[in-house]
Amino acid sequence: MSATTKSKPKPKAGVHSDAADFPYVLKLRDGRRVLVEVPSKWAKQHQGELVFTKDGAIFLDRIRAVFSEFDASSSPGHIRTLREALGMTQQSLGRALGVDKLTVSRWERGEVKPGPTSIKRLRKVQSNATRRGVVVGFQD
Repeated sequence: MSATTKSKPKPKAGVHSDAADFPYVLKLRDGRRVLVEVPSKWAKQHQGELVFTKDGAIFLDRIRAVFSEFDASSSPGHIRTLREALGMTQQSLGRALGVDKLTVSRWERGEVKPGPTSIKRLRKVQSNATRRGVVVGFQD
């Protein structure tokens, strides 16, 4: 009988499972800077430059949404990205804000903008999340 050996699965090109996470500084629109470590599976070095995968870019967008000030000029994408970063559904965000999930959906599609009361509540949800800590990432 011959012994059968299983080969290890090969990592995707440019992504190494034993590679260290990459430190990255995000500059927010209010001038503050946030240091994050981007998991190595979402970033890679290419000719000496840091290159992000699609998931890496989404990861950074979610962090930016959590730490960027929310106001009346915030885009529909900011609302959606903030909600996703907080791990909330449209329904759970709607409940937290005292609005229907369809209202949240309309905000995220850009059909309507949140009113002053909703903006104030969104800021409070965002502020509470940053105070207690937020884990931003993806399911593996």
